[in-house]
Amino acid sequence: MPYINMLVSTPSGRLSMVALAFVALSLLWAGNVLASEGVDQGEAQVVVVAQEQNSDPEANLPFLFAVYIITWGGFFAYSFAMSRRQREIQRELDALKAVIADKESQPGAG
Repeated sequence: MPYINMLVSTPSGRLSMVALAFVALSLLWAGNVLASEGVDQGEAQVVVVAQEQNSDPEANLPFLFAVYIITWGGFFAYSFAMSRRQREIQRELDALKAVIADKESQPGAG
């Protein structure tokens, strides 16, 4: 449990927890969609034969949409995380530059 508390206490940890929750919820949603379309074994053979004869390209659109949303969500989460890290690193660099400039400007330094 301390590891989870450590993750949640940092901004990048919170973002990773949100991303993990998003992925888990989308997998649950996809599992529910698959379960709702499930059929018995006897009916499965009839469905397979019917699908081979009448292949409807629009039947897979919900899955395509789900993958599309998950992919773009992941992309935006990743780009958001990278921009935050870049801002944090830039702030640290500016602080280090200020410390170095202060030490160099003090008399008797160096």
